[in-house]
Amino acid sequence: MSAQPETSTDTGLVRVSSEKISRLMDLVGELSLSVSETVHSPDLQGLDLASFDAAVHRLTMIVREVQDVATELRLVPMDDVFKRLRRMVRELERQTKKKIDLVIEGGDTAIDKLVADKLYDPLLHVLRNAADHGLEGTEERIAAGKGERGQIRLAASQVGSEVRIIVEDDGRGLARDKILAIARKRGFFGPEEEPEPSVLWRVIFEPGFSTAEVVSNLSGRGVGMDVLNATMVALRGRIAVDSTAGNGTRVSLFIPVSLAFLDCIILRLGATLFAVPIDVVSEIARPDREELMHVSADQNRELLKLRGTMIPIVRLDEFFNEATHGEGRKPVPPILVVFNTATGPIAIPVDEVLDRQQVVMKPLVGKLASVRASWGCALLGTGEVALVLDCERLAAGAAK
Repeated sequence: MSAQPETSTDTGLVRVSSEKISRLMDLVGELSLSVSETVHSPDLQGLDLASFDAAVHRLTMIVREVQDVATELRLVPMDDVFKRLRRMVRELERQTKKKIDLVIEGGDTAIDKLVADKLYDPLLHVLRNAADHGLEGTEERIAAGKGERGQIRLAASQVGSEVRIIVEDDGRGLARDKILAIARKRGFFGPEEEPEPSVLWRVIFEPGFSTAEVVSNLSGRGVGMDVLNATMVALRGRIAVDSTAGNGTRVSLFIPVSLAFLDCIILRLGATLFAVPIDVVSEIARPDREELMHVSADQNRELLKLRGTMIPIVRLDEFFNEATHGEGRKPVPPILVVFNTATGPIAIPVDEVLDRQQVVMKPLVGKLASVRASWGCALLGTGEVALVLDCERLAAGAAK
């Protein structure tokens, strides 16, 4: 009788705590900074170092590859979050007495575990809103010509360096008139103002905003969407809402795949350095004088006319330092960087575009945490520190 080959139970997987992986990523970040500091050391200036550039290039590529591998170690499938939400939908069916089908797509989409851990609660709030406010009861659905079972679609996909998460229902849609009435009552809009849908829907993320007439354990406290908005700000993400009366609501979340390293363009204005995630950069322009326009009597509003499109200009010196407005302004710096935001493009004047770098970002803490329109600070290879701009908050601040 011949011996049977021994079946191996080795799956090739090693269980490693997320704390150790986070520590590894911190060390990789420090390694990247150390390499850059060494390469750009002033002690090397003027020295004749044969083959130095080639060696530096190889070292830089290796460090970049180590960064990518370390980042992948902390990626987990979105299905880890979706499975928990699937169980909650059964509970929502019981509480709302509605029939709900949950459709899940893209569960294998990878995302940073630190991001995934923070997504469950805000996504649960969105699901609760969809089940409680969005989906109609069985009789109402049948009367509207819909199937008796409401549907909520939960989908994830990777778009560039972002993960897009969609929560979509086929319910009654957002109550525009009710939301607008409450928004006017709270002073977000004037009595006769008729905002565009994309502008109006943003008020549902304001603290304490709710259209529920009765407070329940599902909704009515006005904290759910506020929690979502706060979480997205912390994760450097953005939100888009689209709703059609009678056809449902779609909430789209756009979140960076990883929070560890950030691909940025480094900008200089005066003596201050700024870093901007490269994904939001639309283009870089050197406008002629006739392409720079002023509106309003006090010359406060500046616009860039780019191929027939009027783009608001946001001056960083005025935004952060409250420099003089109107006629006392300095001329617009020569370079304008155009950024895409949820509310449309904005143009930021700078003196110089320095470099494209993958930076290690550190959060602002203490009193620095109140710095407006900033994700944190980026540590550059030269030893300098750049302020990482949050273009969404820049655009919102410029619109006020």
